[in-house]
Amino acid sequence: MGRSDGGRASRRTLGRPGLRDLIVDTSLLLAAFVPDQRMHVECAQVLRNVRPLVVSPLVLAELDYLTARIAGVDAELTLLAELSSGAYELASFGLDDMARARTVVERYQDLPLGLTDASLVVLADRYDTDTIGTLDERHFRVVRSLSGRPLRILPADTDPDG
Repeated sequence: MGRSDGGRASRRTLGRPGLRDLIVDTSLLLAAFVPDQRMHVECAQVLRNVRPLVVSPLVLAELDYLTARIAGVDAELTLLAELSSGAYELASFGLDDMARARTVVERYQDLPLGLTDASLVVLADRYDTDTIGTLDERHFRVVRSLSGRPLRILPADTDPDG
């Protein structure tokens, strides 16, 4: 998962003009990895078709816990093998990021928006993308990027022709 580009995202995509890095949320990953989850097929397709995939360390903690609880330790071990295969970029998340996430949580305190979701907004800004892979439309239809743009949500905003 290490990168030699100083942690800065690439600008490449696979067959998706205009789509840069995809910041992935717990809900998309859980649905993709656990077959009996809602929208499993659609989420797995997003993971197959979009690159690069960027994961917050906060998402990994949630995902590990939920996978073990819902699907068991064998599923958790399979998930960890997949995540450590190099197919995902594990983003760093330091003190400056935490401070920025705090402002996001504060801005959307009526939702409420937790630290993990706020980390996705911060990472989207760092990676210069407006695309979040999530099933959490309730939050991410309201939340804006740090520059004020609406977020594109996959798989919901997937172009059926594309």
